Amino acid sequence: MEYVVFDSSFLIAVVEKPATWYEDIQEKLGKFNPVMLDGVSGELDDLVKRGGKRGRFAALAKELGESFMKVRGEKGGPPDDEILSWAASNDAFVATLDARMLDHLRASRMRYVTLRRGRVFIY
Repeated sequence: MEYVVFDSSFLIAVVEKPATWYEDIQEKLGKFNPVMLDGVSGELDDLVKRGGKRGRFAALAKELGESFMKVRGEKGGPPDDEILSWAASNDAFVATLDARMLDHLRASRMRYVTLRRGRVFIY
């Protein structure tokens, strides 16, 4: 069973514009284990504290992630670095919309999941 580690950009996007993203990933990968690193959870907490519309979406994203497998970051660095490190160590997919992270994933030939126009794409 594949692991898919989610970053905050992906989680916020799917609560902002609900779609069948989970089912779409499952259709393409089969059963998978969704993963949320503690750094991503902390990042969402920070957004919640700031309030506003983005904070409300972050709260919903955090709630969505409650059912995911929780993992402690390996190095205690920035969330994006932790995601990349964990994904590389566990041969996992990374679910993100972050352009910089997508560039890194492509350059490193790592597997990833992203959304375009509400549709799931897996590379």
